[in-house]
Amino acid sequence: MADQKPTADLILRKASHLFSVKGFEGTSTRQIADAVGIRQPSLFHHFKSKAAIAEALFAYDCERSPLLRGQLELPDAEPAVTLYQMVRREVETELTSAYDLRGLYLTSVIDRPEFARWKLAYDTARTTGRSLLARGVATGDFIDHNIDLAGEIIGATLWQTIHWPHEKRPPADADEVAGMMLRMVLAHPGKLPAVRRAADHALLALRSLQRDSRG
Repeated sequence: MADQKPTADLILRKASHLFSVKGFEGTSTRQIADAVGIRQPSLFHHFKSKAAIAEALFAYDCERSPLLRGQLELPDAEPAVTLYQMVRREVETELTSAYDLRGLYLTSVIDRPEFARWKLAYDTARTTGRSLLARGVATGDFIDHNIDLAGEIIGATLWQTIHWPHEKRPPADADEVAGMMLRMVLAHPGKLPAVRRAADHALLALRSLQRDSRG
């Protein structure tokens, strides 16, 4: 996705905006082509259908989101550190998205049969988050709370950030959002600064290791 040709990239930008404004069902390939300034046959040269455009947008987001790939960046850290970095990374991912993804995630589009694998990725991400919350309760890092409810609140917050980069200046940055989520579940909220420092240190170590492995 990083090597998208200029016209294909413009198609994705214009289509994602139209999906958010008019809805997936309410957007036609002709409207997308008109917004890009090309004819429909030219659009089909890049994407064979409207669904293929949505597929490319889902793939773009999944490629950038560890959670949607079923991964945690710091899986071996204590649960509070892992959760902090999970939230921070996902917020950063949405705030830096090149495309407006509201029309995919904040509607029923993802429930369509042709997008089943992306719905599975979404549902797996939710399960991963809940499992992490449960692990934190078991270790005493987190308060003994309603894990399903906490998972819904965290999930809703993450998806809400999809609105921010395309409508107005974000009301918070990724660290602030991660801190607020941690305060909701931490058994000892005073540990938040230490959790943040531990996440920063572990992330730097991980990136150094990744650079070394690339030679």
